[in-house]
Amino acid sequence: MNLIITLIILIVILGVIVFVHEFGHFIAAKKCGVYVHEFAIGMGPKIFSFKRKNDETTYSLRLLPLGGFTALAMTEEDFKVDKNQVLDNKKYYQKLLILLMGIFFNFILTVVLLFINGLAYGSPQTGAVVGEIQENSPSEIAGLKTNDEIIEINGKKVSSWDDVILELNYVQNENDEYNFLVLREDKELSITVIPEIEETEDGVVKTFGFGTSTKKEYGFTAALKYSVVGFGEMFTSLFKILGNLFTGKIGVDNLSGPVGVFSVIDQIKETGLESIIYLTAYLSINVGIINLIPIPVFDGGRVVLSTAEKIKGSKLNPNIEIMLNNIGVILLIILFVYVTLNDIIKIF
Repeated sequence: MNLIITLIILIVILGVIVFVHEFGHFIAAKKCGVYVHEFAIGMGPKIFSFKRKNDETTYSLRLLPLGGFTALAMTEEDFKVDKNQVLDNKKYYQKLLILLMGIFFNFILTVVLLFINGLAYGSPQTGAVVGEIQENSPSEIAGLKTNDEIIEINGKKVSSWDDVILELNYVQNENDEYNFLVLREDKELSITVIPEIEETEDGVVKTFGFGTSTKKEYGFTAALKYSVVGFGEMFTSLFKILGNLFTGKIGVDNLSGPVGVFSVIDQIKETGLESIIYLTAYLSINVGIINLIPIPVFDGGRVVLSTAEKIKGSKLNPNIEIMLNNIGVILLIILFVYVTLNDIIKIF
């Protein structure tokens, strides 16, 4: 029963994120006069579908709750529609609007969810501020104190707690020393922390002995500020993660797929709705940023192709576009399989 509840939560979270993303594409396409054949949540066989009066679009729910799509008329051959209803025949700015609106809607969802959390449960203190420090821990021995604001770790600027976690747990470090530059009572101090290191079945575990600040502010204004600042911190942190992935400073082993998300939900669901809302916000901005990657299978890749057509002044060779798209799909499938197997190995 416990696993069923976790699975239901996972399906709801993914369903909300995918719905919002595809709804962004859908609304933009409709406003720009592009023919929308189907608006689907999920993949695989249809479970349920319907059409509204005077609307060409089929709205459907499909069997596999991992994804969704908005089937547009990309060329005049698609669905045999009028040329004015085809995406390829729309103006450049209209194409960009349709391609990027899904990403924009994911970002809006993140801001809204953070605002809801801040309003309902209080707005956590933003920034990289040290909270409780464990007695006799490496951090206490080194001289780190509660309310210290971390400015740099090993020469890398940090501005959020996500940045701190990234630098301490994921970015490869040449030695066991971590040099903190902190702000304490308007004075900058340099503190070197040597964490306790333990080899486990899941890999190397580093213990520093300090946590984030648990201070919260309450009210509409605080929630609004938290939603905007929190979004900015997430956005910056995720781009740093992508950069570190491409440069090899973070291994692909640290990525997680649906199985990893399932495991996280199973761990946090007992802590309450606040954690689930925050996770949904975090996953939503993840989906938005991933779709910015300039690979044809993602929205960002389609933007690059449309921009190339704009610069060239004519259509690209369709065979080249198909080839690039197929390569992107193959790479995505390989990554998905690898990440899923890695998540399963971590669990068992």
